[in-house]
Amino acid sequence: MVHPTRRRNPLGLGASRRRDEDGFSLLELIIALGIFAIIIGAVASTISAGLNLTRNNRNRSIAANLAAEEMDRVRSADFTSLAAAVTTREVDGVPYSVHRELTWIPRDATNGPCDGNNANPELLRVRVWVDWPAMRGVRPAESDTVLSPPVGAYDASTGHIAVKVLNRNAGPAVSRVVNLTGAADRTTLTNSDGCAFFAFLPAGNYTVTLASLGFVDRQGTANPAQSTSVSVGAVTSLQFGYARSAALDLTLDSGDAPVPSAVPVTIGYSQLLPSGRRTIPGTVTSRLLTDLFPTVEGYTAWAGGCADADPEGVDPDGVAYWPGAMRAAPIPTVRGGTTDATVGLPAVEVEVTNASDVPVAGATVVATHAADFGCPAGETYTLGTTDEDGELTAALPYGTWTFSVSGTTPASTWPAAPVPPDASASAQVVVQ
Repeated sequence: MVHPTRRRNPLGLGASRRRDEDGFSLLELIIALGIFAIIIGAVASTISAGLNLTRNNRNRSIAANLAAEEMDRVRSADFTSLAAAVTTREVDGVPYSVHRELTWIPRDATNGPCDGNNANPELLRVRVWVDWPAMRGVRPAESDTVLSPPVGAYDASTGHIAVKVLNRNAGPAVSRVVNLTGAADRTTLTNSDGCAFFAFLPAGNYTVTLASLGFVDRQGTANPAQSTSVSVGAVTSLQFGYARSAALDLTLDSGDAPVPSAVPVTIGYSQLLPSGRRTIPGTVTSRLLTDLFPTVEGYTAWAGGCADADPEGVDPDGVAYWPGAMRAAPIPTVRGGTTDATVGLPAVEVEVTNASDVPVAGATVVATHAADFGCPAGETYTLGTTDEDGELTAALPYGTWTFSVSGTTPASTWPAAPVPPDASASAQVVVQ
């Protein structure tokens, strides 16, 4: 007898349907959550983009007002007191940089005063722009005008100095401080063309100095200066290379061979005066070279200061010391940063014997390089002492070296041996 409240379901459809409905409910929940996350992400992105747009529009509106205010100050200022400047104005916690650029130009000029034919200035072009942090591709607010100097504002019997300042890429170095001293003292900033133009100067002698903290010229001079003079009715032109300084941390290395600590390091760069190279002395095998111009081509480096220490060195007649040899690859530089590099030296094996060809242990070996135009005083290094077999291995710069033993005399003469690039070197020293 079948209980009236428990009817049989021979096919089991009810139970199957309940199990299927349970599974579909979980899947639907996962799908719903995924769709919800996508929608929320899109909404959040839209809101963020809208807020950024609103913020940028507000920042640009404030910047435009600041540019207009600055231009009003320019128009109301005493004409002869106008100067380039960069000031900071903070509005609602946002710092805005207000740039004022002044450029003297001839009438109908197509080039700046540091370029072209350097005609006498007649008009003062004033450009003001305002920028701020996190601009996200928004252009700065800008304002431009051209002013004519009032009649009698300047003495007609004057001249002018145009100073062009270039960065490491030979492009304009913007907002660099330029000081002028002499018959008149003035200070200005380079404009967007890298030009600092000093107009209407009394005739006489002047010194132009660059003075931006942390910057050097192509010779590594922190505050480079040039002397010049001004003639009535003429424009005198000067040019500087100037960029934020770089540094090289060089380590002298020759594998297992000990390196004499006083070996100098020489760097090569085509625009180093007077010969495209500079030798830096030192007392340790690691050298930190600071205040270097961050040249795009980089610096080559080698050990030693004598002329034949350079793998590509030539004698006074132009003959290569090591035909076919090449310097190591240039070391790149980083503006405001330090580059680590290794300078390799060849190892030299020295054997000391007496006249009977018996090894001399404990002999102190000295290597000497004769003076030349690269090392006017020559170079001398104590390499160490020989072992029980009368042998010693040490590192030396490339060149031709004379080997001697302290406190003894040679059996005939002290031997000289070349230490060439890309080859092993050895010397046998015979003492009495």
